[in-house]
Amino acid sequence: MRQPPEFPRRPQGYAPGDIVISRAWKYDGYAHWVVPGVALGSDRFGEWIHQPAGSLVARPGMAFTAANDAVVLVPAKGEWIATFHTGRDRNGLLIYIDLSTRIGWAPLRPSGWEVHSVDMDLDVVEREGRGVYLDDEDEFAEHAEAFGYPPELAAEIQRQAQELLAAVAAHEAPFDGTADAWAAARR
Repeated sequence: MRQPPEFPRRPQGYAPGDIVISRAWKYDGYAHWVVPGVALGSDRFGEWIHQPAGSLVARPGMAFTAANDAVVLVPAKGEWIATFHTGRDRNGLLIYIDLSTRIGWAPLRPSGWEVHSVDMDLDVVEREGRGVYLDDEDEFAEHAEAFGYPPELAAEIQRQAQELLAAVAAHEAPFDGTADAWAAARR
């Protein structure tokens, strides 16, 4: 099993305007999504990234350009990364949280950052007209067996997924519109 190296959880010297490449992997070490963005800043929740409309969103075998702006929160703690969709998405997508592990930051040369994560399949999603729900439970179960997820990691991911479902449904911070202020800051 190949996985990216462990990087520091928070970047030192992260500043608004820095280029940020979000690079996700699967637990078996294969590449998953890569999305460029621009640093907005940090707060008590973590680091915020603007991913503008028109950005190339790519993974092996699939690519598209983002139709709308998004704001991403890489939390200071927790096994997840949240994307807040700030435009009118054709599927009513509002929030998409990837349950992830091994989240860490590496500097880019000559400047900027890469944020790495290992996607653990489960997703907490909020859509207009559908509400908040847990997605890809079947993929999680399949990959837990195929990739050999450690039982304690699998249990922690499932526990955090349930906590996130409740937090998003209750509009608890940072799922209370906090991302809107960061989205406004990019203008």
